[in-house]
Amino acid sequence: MRYTIRLCCLFIALLFCIASIMSQEKKKANAALTDFSTIEQYQNVITPSLLATHLYYLASDEMQGRETGSAGQKLAAKYLAAQYRLLGVQPNGTIKSTDAFSESSFFQPFNLFRITPKKSAMEVLVNGQQVVSENFSAEHSNDLFYFDGGNARDASASVVFAGYGIAADSLGYNDFKSLQDNNISINDKWVMILDDEPLADEKTSFLPTYNRQRSPWAGGFFHKRLALWNAGRPKGILIVTDLVPGHKGAFAKEAAVAAQNALLTGQLSPFDTTPVLQTYCISSKMANILLQNKSLTIEALQKQIDSSLKPVVFEMNNVVVNTRIEKATPLPTENVLAFIEGSDATLKDEVVIVSSHYDHLGANPLLKGDQIYNGAADNGSGTVACLAMAHAFMQAKQQGIGPKRSILFINFSGEEKGVLGSLYFVNKEPVIDLDKIVAAINMDGIGGIDKNNLAKTNNYVYIESKKGLSDELVTIANNMNVAAKQNTKLLDAAGMGFNSDNKGFINEHVPFIYFSTGRTEFYHQVKDEPNTIDYDQMATNVKLVFATAWETANQDKSITNKRAHLKKVGFICNPCNLPCDAIKFDKAGVCPVCGMWVVQGYEE
Repeated sequence: MRYTIRLCCLFIALLFCIASIMSQEKKKANAALTDFSTIEQYQNVITPSLLATHLYYLASDEMQGRETGSAGQKLAAKYLAAQYRLLGVQPNGTIKSTDAFSESSFFQPFNLFRITPKKSAMEVLVNGQQVVSENFSAEHSNDLFYFDGGNARDASASVVFAGYGIAADSLGYNDFKSLQDNNISINDKWVMILDDEPLADEKTSFLPTYNRQRSPWAGGFFHKRLALWNAGRPKGILIVTDLVPGHKGAFAKEAAVAAQNALLTGQLSPFDTTPVLQTYCISSKMANILLQNKSLTIEALQKQIDSSLKPVVFEMNNVVVNTRIEKATPLPTENVLAFIEGSDATLKDEVVIVSSHYDHLGANPLLKGDQIYNGAADNGSGTVACLAMAHAFMQAKQQGIGPKRSILFINFSGEEKGVLGSLYFVNKEPVIDLDKIVAAINMDGIGGIDKNNLAKTNNYVYIESKKGLSDELVTIANNMNVAAKQNTKLLDAAGMGFNSDNKGFINEHVPFIYFSTGRTEFYHQVKDEPNTIDYDQMATNVKLVFATAWETANQDKSITNKRAHLKKVGFICNPCNLPCDAIKFDKAGVCPVCGMWVVQGYEE
């Protein structure tokens, strides 16, 4: 009897144990359900109406296209700061204002510099006699030269002719080897070269390329710039542009267009001076003036090289080219930074970045009719998504369940000019220690539809990531998409050529994920207006990004960050898919080929 009672007691205890385990499992299951129910509760703050309200203002004509450095961009920055303050999000800029309510406390200001000088002048002396003295500016063009890029500066030097400026041993053609064989230095001299490569027509090369297709030496100037840099330190480049098939006889017209473009902001650089070689486009008329002592014409030289595929290089006797420039004034701009401190005493030191760029292309007075690039999808949509997500997170915080980790919202300037605002933040002035950033979540175009998207549906979003760096974030995004039951197609953007403000974070090995609807129907067109956006679909996409950010900020386990285990190995050009990516540098600085930051290199 005693044995039976004892057995019964054990059995009852076992039942209690099983019941307790089942209860705990049920609680865990309910907790998971409650967690997404909580996410869903705050997702519902993000409505089509809220997004449209912000976007119809931010992408309105009053913003004049928000071009970096413009009055419209600065008005947009003030609007963003005012909205963050209205929500109760704290400023995290670098301006320490004595005015507690100044919008400038949200700003991270920095200067950018126009590539095109305000005015340039060129003088040519042949045998000591002045044969050319011309100016070029937005108000005045000519049929001899115009500035095309690089580090504009005063210079005075003799001239070397270096054929096409090609170093392609694999194609059996190398102008620089010929210079070396003839003991001709290009150091401290102007180098005159022909544009493109030996071509039979616009699509057919004389060089032994595959199927006689144009080589990379014809497709852009970066290969030539790298070859020139490897060959010496010239003063600059004079490139003859009007003998290329399709451009013959068009120099004066192209110079006039260059003068018109000089009225615009144009290309910007984060550096006042760089090692990038200054380049002037010159006409065949100017080239023949430089060649007069040789009794040669540039047309005859081109014909000789094209027919023989053998380099022709030489120094120009008693020829000096002097240039003088008047630089444009620096262009001030600003990133907008807003901060929500985490609620967990330990985890709040970890930071999740949620970002977008708020600049766009501005206005083009040369267009007929509509001249304003409103930039609703690109990237007004990502910018107002940041505001809507800040709204949702702050509502949660005010109700006592704010994110455990801190969240830094950043609206970058200068993205359309070469992701300059985000590179400034990462490489020059990271207001948060990069080691504390557990994830960078970027949105560039979260509204608008790419009619050619891979899923052939409007219910999609592209995800840009990097294997081994972004895996956990991609898993979170997929899990959140499943939990939401929205059936959004998450499309891998690998190989799509997307390039946005995730770039600087990639190089610093900060885990990132980038959401985008891709190259939408009106990408970089004046038709990219607020009334073209499907706000229901945009809200669905923003809710997914919010859920991803929520889970990243609240999960117990931190995203794996390998930065602490990486070995620093010299310096590299910030990867830009150009030939300069392979250059190794001894110190930080500026890439002489693309003009971007030279940054820390890492290896595992």
